[in-house]
Amino acid sequence: MKHLIKTVMSYPPGYVPSGWDAPEGYVPEGSIEDYALAFAEDAPIVGQHFEAYGQQWAIARVQTYQPVEQAETALEGFHLAIATIDGSVPSREPWHDGSGPLMVVHAAASGELIANEYGEPQWELVEREDWIAPVEGMVIERSQHFELVGERSPGDYSRVVVAWSVDAIAMPNHSAQEAA
Repeated sequence: MKHLIKTVMSYPPGYVPSGWDAPEGYVPEGSIEDYALAFAEDAPIVGQHFEAYGQQWAIARVQTYQPVEQAETALEGFHLAIATIDGSVPSREPWHDGSGPLMVVHAAASGELIANEYGEPQWELVEREDWIAPVEGMVIERSQHFELVGERSPGDYSRVVVAWSVDAIAMPNHSAQEAA
């Protein structure tokens, strides 16, 4: 568990992924994206190939975020890997106001990603760090901050925070701390 990677699989504009329950003749206006989030031993590499969602993908661009402080060494880095079917860099539309949101990934202090109700890793976008809330039944034990290396592209984040959490039941002083 050295790197945290969010892989964005960007389908060609107008392409409807197989298996989608879309109306007959539906053509999306832009590109549809699928996402995967996972810990890995190695950072992603441009040109690297993998299979997901019944397609072969090639990583077209990698945006790296480095830890803010040396003391925060649970992860060496966060990476946003943009993949396409043909390996070309997609034209992604910004889905925020241009300031770039803060991406928050929820992980258990024991080292695994926390899943949402659909069984997918839980992440969210917030505008400010004080808006980060723990996952239900959990307490954020510590946070690890990452800053963008290089220039931001559309769809990138201004910063990334991994909220390392523990089960609230495992924190006997939690309710006393909140009451104080």
